[in-house]
Amino acid sequence: LSCRARPVTAVSDLLKPGGYARLGQYLEELEGEMRRRGANSLDELARNWQENLEEAAAEALENPRYRKSYFPYGLPKVSSPLGLFDCVEAPCVEACPIHQDVPTYAGHIARGEYDRALEAILSRNPLPAVTGYICTHLCQTRCTRNNYEAPVAIRALKRFAAEHGRAALVPAGDTGRRAAVVGSGPSGLAAAFFLAMSGVQVTIFEAKGRPGGMAALAPAFRMPPEVLQADLERIVGLGVRIEFGHPVFSPAELLGQGFDAVYVACGFPQEAGLDIPGLEGEGVYPALEFLERLTRGERPEVGRQVVVIGGGNTAIDAARAARRLSGRPVALLYRRTRAEMPAEAEEVAAFLSEGNLLVELASPKAVLRQAARVVALERLRNRLGEPGPDGRPRPRPIPGSEFSLPADAVIVAIGQSPGWDFLGKSGLALNEDGTIRTDPMGRTSLPRVYAGGDAVRGPETVIAACADGRRAAEAICQDLGLPFLLPPERPAALSPEEIVRLQRARARRTLPYGPELLPPEERQGFSCVEGALSPEAARAEASRCLQCASLCDKCVEVCPNRANYACWVKPRRWTLPILTCRDGRLEICGQETFQVSQPRQILHLDDFCNECGNCATFCVHPGRPYREKPRLFLEESAFLQEESNAFYIAGRSIRRREGGEEAQLTLEGEEAVFEDARVRLRLTEDLALREAWLKEPFDGTFSLRPAAEMWVILEGVLASLPFLAGRPAP
Repeated sequence: LSCRARPVTAVSDLLKPGGYARLGQYLEELEGEMRRRGANSLDELARNWQENLEEAAAEALENPRYRKSYFPYGLPKVSSPLGLFDCVEAPCVEACPIHQDVPTYAGHIARGEYDRALEAILSRNPLPAVTGYICTHLCQTRCTRNNYEAPVAIRALKRFAAEHGRAALVPAGDTGRRAAVVGSGPSGLAAAFFLAMSGVQVTIFEAKGRPGGMAALAPAFRMPPEVLQADLERIVGLGVRIEFGHPVFSPAELLGQGFDAVYVACGFPQEAGLDIPGLEGEGVYPALEFLERLTRGERPEVGRQVVVIGGGNTAIDAARAARRLSGRPVALLYRRTRAEMPAEAEEVAAFLSEGNLLVELASPKAVLRQAARVVALERLRNRLGEPGPDGRPRPRPIPGSEFSLPADAVIVAIGQSPGWDFLGKSGLALNEDGTIRTDPMGRTSLPRVYAGGDAVRGPETVIAACADGRRAAEAICQDLGLPFLLPPERPAALSPEEIVRLQRARARRTLPYGPELLPPEERQGFSCVEGALSPEAARAEASRCLQCASLCDKCVEVCPNRANYACWVKPRRWTLPILTCRDGRLEICGQETFQVSQPRQILHLDDFCNECGNCATFCVHPGRPYREKPRLFLEESAFLQEESNAFYIAGRSIRRREGGEEAQLTLEGEEAVFEDARVRLRLTEDLALREAWLKEPFDGTFSLRPAAEMWVILEGVLASLPFLAGRPAP
């Protein structure tokens, strides 16, 4: 407007979640800008329109918010189908391997309830401190705030809760059962935590002299070593014993010692080999060994020029650590391009921001030495070929393209392999890649032996390993006949005032209060790069959470024609009789359960819909609300033309067309009468049969589920949207 651009269209913004209510923030910001410039009208605001236009154009080129790369995650979606009812689901929760209830603990932090926030986290996640630093935060890629400006800093909030909350864990009483866990990495610790909470005596056998597995190798600039200790003390406090320096060679060995179950979480502890000349000798470090030495406080000699081979998170950690040791930029050699790197994009960006070099499409050919000292890495250029089994293009070497990189040290981080010393003697069925074969709950081919984490998945994330440990603990409890007891989870119920606040929040962009990062020029040592949130910042950031597990309404907000409506219903769980026809009369032959869990449901007013598909675009489910939600019709003639999923309400009566046939349900006091071509039924408020008449014999069975669905829809309209009920037929 200050550039004399009139009218200004904002349809691409108003048809996003928040909808037309976004106009309020537009007007607030316009008023503030006019006040700042001393303008009393739009003409006065645009008095220097050419200068304003040049300023706006310059900002558009410089501001990263105007670039597609600023929104890298796309639309937040879940995999579950869209149903007639109960569609509210938080994408962040589904994206998390342990299904962490992010909205609940964010809500607690926003209200200053830090202890309850930590309790909510621990109900699914036994390593809140560790994951508060180094989780890959898939949840943030699915945060609904991605539709607005930037995701909630979920990982930073978890770290805040772990550092400011206190949780008193009370495990179940001793069941007399014993379980052995092989390995003290994240998966083993998770299994131990949940088993101990369920009253099982747990002993962890760790071959090394320290706990934590791969998580313990995170460099201090990503996670200080005392962080792991905080989570470990909580687990040991439940009575879990850890025996260090105790390798295990077979699950049978532990079962023979009287353990009722064994969980194998031995990881992928071996470095993957690289077969090129010059690897033997000083100056070449396997990445895991290099990082292990750092955790012991050693500072390996790397000289001034370091080359790291690999493209995963371990390679990035090693390269960033080497940068701090050498004081100079490190070259990372990767055989594909940045787009195919398995490392987290966030970690790659951090590596580059520290002045390091990514050498793409290059494979190592030989380590060159002079007088036994490393002097260079000879490499070969690649081109990308056809896709491999993982979907990534295969690197193909280009003959005659050899060239060298000067190097004083080379760090090899090309992957990991399983611990064959253990697995080869275990009797466990293995997959072709050496991982342990299990069912979805972690059961192996051997009775009473379970497995998870990297030993099953191959090198994976901390949070995925925790999920495996939790599932295996549940399977062990099931197989031992024990209840699987989780720490109490107390969801934060939304008050009507909070719902109104959320609806207003959904109409506004709110910039994040995320943690501050140490500037790259100050990252000379191993100080943690990511800062902590202050209590004020944490509460403000947690307040940005839109509580998608309790409230969605996206399809309502983004519909340009206002064809989608939200209504309130009474959550119900009905046991419905199943009817059959025998000898000319109705009989009950069974029962089924019908449940509506969520109090807020979506209805679609088909008369207003032009099927633009905007609700399907923003719906978190892979569905079409305008087709799959209950479709109400205001015009009876339009209703009669529909084949299925069509409803017409007149007064306290609702009609439905399904498969070309019509049914009707009418509320009469606290009871209802349901009728179609085959039956006429009088139903109690619990949908029990009061009376039943057979109108036409039928084969098979008759379900009352359609009647239950009609009852829910009719009650919702009468209670929340009475203007859609129309007039009863004369």
